[in-house]
Amino acid sequence: MDVRNELTARLDACQKCNVCTAQCPVAKVNPHFPGPKGLGPDMERFRRGQFIPGETTLDDCSNCKTCEVTCPSGVKITEMILEARRAARKGPHKTMLSLKLRLRGYVLGRAEYLGKLGVLWPGMANQALKLNLVRWALDKGLAVSQKGPLPAYGRPLEVIEDKGGRAGGAFRKQVIYFPGCYTRYNEGDTGRIMIKVLEHIGYKTIVPNFHCCGLPLEANGQFDKARKNGLYNLELMRPYLEAGVPVITSCTSCGLTLKEDYPKLPAPGAQMIGAQTYDLFEFLWQLHEKRELPLDFQEVKACFGYHLPCHLKAQGIGTPALRILRLIPGVKIRNLDAGCCGLSGSYGFKAEKYDKAMKIGNPLFEAVNVGVERGDFQEMLTECGVCKVQIQHGTSIPTKHPLRILAKAYKIILE
Repeated sequence: MDVRNELTARLDACQKCNVCTAQCPVAKVNPHFPGPKGLGPDMERFRRGQFIPGETTLDDCSNCKTCEVTCPSGVKITEMILEARRAARKGPHKTMLSLKLRLRGYVLGRAEYLGKLGVLWPGMANQALKLNLVRWALDKGLAVSQKGPLPAYGRPLEVIEDKGGRAGGAFRKQVIYFPGCYTRYNEGDTGRIMIKVLEHIGYKTIVPNFHCCGLPLEANGQFDKARKNGLYNLELMRPYLEAGVPVITSCTSCGLTLKEDYPKLPAPGAQMIGAQTYDLFEFLWQLHEKRELPLDFQEVKACFGYHLPCHLKAQGIGTPALRILRLIPGVKIRNLDAGCCGLSGSYGFKAEKYDKAMKIGNPLFEAVNVGVERGDFQEMLTECGVCKVQIQHGTSIPTKHPLRILAKAYKIILE
């Protein structure tokens, strides 16, 4: 059964309870958005694999997957919406976007290529992206918001080849690290720290020359390219997957893509990738439960607020970072549980989406500001790079990956 037939076969599972729409971040701020139930199961009964001319709200969905997390029947609502987007890009009635929007989709979808360009001269690129003239040009030429945050580039994370042989050779404990575009090109230090943490607990880390996971491409209508990236990445991982080597991610969106989307690809390794992919802290917690995680922590006297990214919530693994960090003496963390940040990958970068994205993130921004004003914490933690960018944009409060606190406890970094 193909993906669309499988999705439509589950339509009757929708109970019309409207929980998904009640919890949808976009529906809360956009009265013209029909909500996940309306755009997903309700419209799917009419689509049945066909594009409906005039269906203009498909791109209003931010793909945060809150609807799927809250659905009591487990209906894959965002998958239905993505399939409808695919149908809208092909066939005799395909959606004809303006040249500006087609170019924007091409540019925003190519996070990997933008990263490769940005890290050639990161200082120059970062300064250029702050210029009002450049932001004006991006707005007028590509409909990229002048007011939205743009991630800064830094020293890229290096590829680490398997020089010691594949699993089963000289190294008995090893992992594959899938860093994702943000870590690789915007925040390479986080990737380097992660590798040192994994080495500290006894694992050799291999970082193949991966392409983008494909999620930014799908979010911007580049479905064929996303599929090609997935097949390429799976082929790189195949020998390690067959040897039982875990795949570790530090980006929640990449992790969700590897766990949920890659198993559907027609490639060797696709049936193994979902079960062998772990968020970093998920992996560490499993080691802790087996009493294999070193607990040689130094005290870290600090208080933090914590934001749970939507795509980590969608993985159904809870909050492993909180469980691990609470093992560190002196660390206090408050889980704000204030909903989506609003940026949702490239969603909030788009000119027509910026104000909605800020409204979606407003409850989170308020929770952060209140926590800081009351003295509960002075910094924020979150695993998602774009959530970090959005929180700092909406509050000006320093935000970082929780991995850095663990590295400090292990005496790997001093900050």
